[in-house]
Amino acid sequence: MKKTMHILSVVIILFIMSFLSGCGNSEPVQASLSIQETSWSEQGSSTYDPRIITPLQKGDVVYDGHFVKIKVKSVNESRIVLTIEGPMVEPNDDGTINLDAEPIEKLELECGQSIELVSTSMSAGFNLVISYEQK
Repeated sequence: MKKTMHILSVVIILFIMSFLSGCGNSEPVQASLSIQETSWSEQGSSTYDPRIITPLQKGDVVYDGHFVKIKVKSVNESRIVLTIEGPMVEPNDDGTINLDAEPIEKLELECGQSIELVSTSMSAGFNLVISYEQK
């Protein structure tokens, strides 16, 4: 009897956990993610119009270029979590790039927050300014 109750308890807990793991990500969120790209080289730099993505939901690819892919891992009105595949780091305080820094793989932004990321190269590269805002 105790073994049956224990197994039943485990099954119920697993069911509840699987149900709750998807909460908050099934419906599109009416916030916006802005991505401003600037490319640079010894020839100069170019700033492109910002890309604004709205609505947002889990699984959206919000950037795919320059060997970098950024996807939405989770999102709600107050926070977004992004996964980053590719050589992107935060710039040093003086604007230089630490070429030995570990690439950022996960990024969390609160609503109203922005971050700048830079590619890890010396001769040419690009910057991304990513902002998460309420619509």
